[in-house]
Formats: sequence, structure tokens, C-alpha cells
Amino acid sequence: MAANISLDFAEIERVSNLLKNSADNTLVPRMTEAKNEVDTMLNSTLKFNNSSPALQQSYEKLTQSLTDATQSIKDFAEQFEKIVQSMRDMDDEMANKIRSSG
Repeated sequence: MAANISLDFAEIERVSNLLKNSADNTLVPRMTEAKNEVDTMLNSTLKFNNSSPALQQSYEKLTQSLTDATQSIKDFAEQFEKIVQSMRDMDDEMANKIRSSG
């Protein structure tokens, strides 16, 4: 039975780092910037007694959803890193068994 397994550790690590950097250096700062702009607007140029607080609360929910999604991106990166580490550990373990049996 032929195996369809291929691992390029450097590429996996590159993509993992890309995901983490995108989340930390692009998505989070942009979300923070957008939230600050919305907060300012709802307190000054789009201010209603009842609607503005409702909009603020709704935007808070959106921000939380985006924050959760950003964390999920970082979680995927960590899963990829764990796969690489597990494969390296497995390779080392097999090599040690081979050496000790010969």
C-alpha cells in the first residue's frame, strides 16, 4: 500500500509563522483601529440617545467574534507546529530504536 504522506517542515513552519504574524501584526491592530474609530464616531458624529449605545453594543459583539476568529487562526498555526514537532519526535524515536536494536 502506497502512502500519500509528504512533509516539508520549513514550509509548514513558514505558513505557521505567516498565520501568527498576520493575526498579531495585521488583523489585531486593524481591529483595534476600527474599534477606536467606531467608538469615537458613536460618541461624537453619530450620536443618538438610544441608537448609539445599541450600535456600540452590537459592534462590541462583532469585535469579540473577530477576536475569537483571530485566536482560531493562531490555534491553527499552533496545530501545524505540533504536527512538525510530533513528526520530528517520531523520527528521533524510530532512529533511537533502530540504533539500539542493531
